[in-house]
Amino acid sequence: MKTLEEFEVFLDQQLSHELLAMEQQRIAGRNWMRWMWAASLIPFGVFIFFLIRFSRETTANMGAGNQVFLIAGIVLLFTLGSYVIRYFMMRRKGMDNAVDFQHDFKNRIVKPVIGFINPAYTYQPLNYASYEEFTESGLFAKKDYRISGNDQVYGKIGDMNFQFCDLQVWHMPLVTVRGQGPDTVFYGSYFIGQFPRYFSTPVYILSRSGNMENLFSSSAADSGFIQTWDLGKKVLPADAAFNKLFMVYSPDTNEAQQMLTPLLMGKIIQLQERSGAKLFISFRHNRIYIGIGHGMDYFETTLHKSLHDRQMLKNFYLDFVSLLQLAEDLQGNRGIWTTNAFSRS
Repeated sequence: MKTLEEFEVFLDQQLSHELLAMEQQRIAGRNWMRWMWAASLIPFGVFIFFLIRFSRETTANMGAGNQVFLIAGIVLLFTLGSYVIRYFMMRRKGMDNAVDFQHDFKNRIVKPVIGFINPAYTYQPLNYASYEEFTESGLFAKKDYRISGNDQVYGKIGDMNFQFCDLQVWHMPLVTVRGQGPDTVFYGSYFIGQFPRYFSTPVYILSRSGNMENLFSSSAADSGFIQTWDLGKKVLPADAAFNKLFMVYSPDTNEAQQMLTPLLMGKIIQLQERSGAKLFISFRHNRIYIGIGHGMDYFETTLHKSLHDRQMLKNFYLDFVSLLQLAEDLQGNRGIWTTNAFSRS
């Protein structure tokens, strides 16, 4: 697995020119958007001016027919002015930069980043995990969720097939107060690794709230989306630092203890400390599910965010590589595997 230092060299040597070109495109598109907003105010201002002017006319000085004619003229002037300004703004340099910026960023920056990690990986900007792939983790209760996402990466490392994407999951309460929106169930990066063998028992790991800044106003468990009483017994690994950060559940505590090696617990701690986000981890059947609830959609850039700051790309790289390494380490712990699917869920 390539290091962060190697990734930074790649950005400097291979992508610096593309990043500079994309930054210039971003600035041109942003300036066009500002001109568009400013120009749209002109017909609106003219409309308001004549409307105020008309309101000051008394019915004694203007007949009903003239009033209708004047109103129609003001509306016509406003409509024609809007179309004229829109026509010239569509022809102004910078429109294509604004419209194509997001698509160009993914083609010129994101695809090469994925190729640097491994040229064999497949990047699909519009794909994301399905409802079934989200609920099959066993962590989240099966409810009427709304799911969206993007930037899915498919690949294989050793015997494991994986997919990784940005994912957003919401749920609308049955009873709501006025102005209340849907509950956020999960928002962040979602990873699924599938192995040719099965875990001997399901194990579920959840970040404790503690003093860590929460992504949601209430946790998924507090809201009933994660029903911890259905996950099995509480497991207390020997690592005190791990117990302070995470809650572990499993139907078989002895098998769970065997899975939670010092190496694996250390990598999970590092992942949470580095990301500063809540983790949702499930080892179930022949899959591992890992959700990093950082509340970001990594590659949905905007015209108002400079590309000079490469931290977003570095954070994505660190998240992705950390998950691959964590899943890869599981393959070496042969005591946790069986050739048959377990019956406990």
